[in-house]
Amino acid sequence: MPLTSRLQKERALNAAGIVVRPLPSAPMVLATGEQIWPERTPMQLSTEWEREVDRLYQQMVEAQSQPPTGAVQRFVETCRKDGLSEALTALNQQVRHRYTAVYAIDGETMKNIVLVDKAGEDIPAHLAQVPMGLSFCQYVLRDGVFLSNDSTTDVRLHGHPSQSVVVAYHAVPIIDDAGAVFGSLSHFDLRAQPLSDIEFTHLQGIARVIYPFARDWQAQKKAPVPEKKQGL
Repeated sequence: MPLTSRLQKERALNAAGIVVRPLPSAPMVLATGEQIWPERTPMQLSTEWEREVDRLYQQMVEAQSQPPTGAVQRFVETCRKDGLSEALTALNQQVRHRYTAVYAIDGETMKNIVLVDKAGEDIPAHLAQVPMGLSFCQYVLRDGVFLSNDSTTDVRLHGHPSQSVVVAYHAVPIIDDAGAVFGSLSHFDLRAQPLSDIEFTHLQGIARVIYPFARDWQAQKKAPVPEKKQGL
């Protein structure tokens, strides 16, 4: 298994919503404008920071390696038996939101891998792939989680082009085997919807186990369809 760099560890921690203090690289500036350098050398500060990242990463890995809950294990079993789409359909039935989806990062675009719609309609073109700047996924990737019961009143989204389009949005990141962010797992709706603490915890649990199924599902979608040979 390849070694995980500290940059990858830091990204994985941020994606998991764990705050990592920035690497000290400049003096502290007082209100008077006076600069104060720490007593320790930059090398010592860098070493302490690296140890802190390692410690937090190890704690996160240990927490994620705990046996999954019964509900999460049932999700895994459904993925293995019936496929990711069926498992997400079951997950979607447990919340009020109309949509449950997996999106993957593709450059500056978030591409949908699977989308479940309670209404049973075809996937709208504008949800099949979304430019990063127009998506709420960008905040999941940046902050490690994004929860909004009603985007129309959410000051964090003031001026965002999708603010009144996607109204309820609750999402967590999907992390790959190397510790990098693969994409996002989300519940969302076109009207305001809450997500309870229990439902959010369950969403996080699913995100920890969904990567191999999302990866394989994506590979199947990308695989070329063999051409049918014309009969003689």
